[in-house]
Amino acid sequence: MDQTLTLHPVALQSQQLRRVRFAILAGGGAHTLLCWIALQLDFFRGGEFLFYSLFAGIWAGHLLFILFMLMGLNRRLAEPSMIMPLMVWSTTGLLITALFVDQVRLCVMLLFFAIVQLGVFQASLRQFMALASYCVLGYAIVLGVICVYWPEAIDARGEWIQWGLFSVMVVAAMLLASEISTIRFQLGRRNQQLAEIVERIHEMAVKDELTGFYRRRHAMELLNNACGQSARGAYQLAVVYLDLDHFKRTNDQYGHRMGDAVLQRFADVARRHLTKQDLAARLGGEEFMLVLPVTDQEEARNLVEGILMSMRSQRFKDAPGLMVTVSGGLAMRADGETPAQLIKRADLALYRAKETGRDKLIIGETE
Repeated sequence: MDQTLTLHPVALQSQQLRRVRFAILAGGGAHTLLCWIALQLDFFRGGEFLFYSLFAGIWAGHLLFILFMLMGLNRRLAEPSMIMPLMVWSTTGLLITALFVDQVRLCVMLLFFAIVQLGVFQASLRQFMALASYCVLGYAIVLGVICVYWPEAIDARGEWIQWGLFSVMVVAAMLLASEISTIRFQLGRRNQQLAEIVERIHEMAVKDELTGFYRRRHAMELLNNACGQSARGAYQLAVVYLDLDHFKRTNDQYGHRMGDAVLQRFADVARRHLTKQDLAARLGGEEFMLVLPVTDQEEARNLVEGILMSMRSQRFKDAPGLMVTVSGGLAMRADGETPAQLIKRADLALYRAKETGRDKLIIGETE
């Protein structure tokens, strides 16, 4: 069974949706409030009709972002969080409204720095530079348009000085963003290295180093979980005990190095027959356990018989005369049966297989 822990796609989507909602409510709300105050102070050219029309369009765009995520369409994108598109759209909203406000135009444009904060831990330096260039050049175009069409509504000298000051602040902010981006990259790389170390430690704790199968203790925990899922009707569950026949004789005759090679070969053979949903454990020495979620007993039997047949055909270069066989006991979980009872039946079936000639699979009887 694949026990890898990952963030569920639904939880990830919910997290991204909350981030976008916060960005829209915080940034969009501040932008709307500032321009509404400008309208009340008669600093908004075009009056109430133009104000409400502009912000109806801006908020319609914001709502489209939310709807896009609610429908799950963002999952198809290379950047599912959509932070960069949201920052571009929000910056566009600032530039459009900056065309119609007087006296407080710089205050409106300063909201750009709040927009930048949305992506400070996600956007790359290249994305920040592109966004900054778009904002600064867009601001310059806005001032140029005003100078041409509404020269009486602007103090050109003062506005261009403010634009220059704003541009310097943007450059400073981008340098800071660059530093943060570098720190973020370094932290991300160190976190990845730490995650790999933790994963290796976890692997060493729960998996047998020689075969790569789970150790007994962890395997029993996973078996308990599998029994619980089987009891809820998720699948039928088979437990198989396997034992390499006369393994002590192999060690004595060919040495422990060859014994280790036999164990690894068995693990490779078993792994080729198992699926990602199946569980394999080394209980100790030459004893193994398989936990198989299956549709019926015949499916489990065929899988185990395939492993036994494959092992009979294995040959070893350093021991040409060595032939390895495997005995097995299989038990299907019955209603109300505990993991301990299931294991006991599989173990008894294995004992009967060894007592009646080895190199075979015995199906355990329900008690």
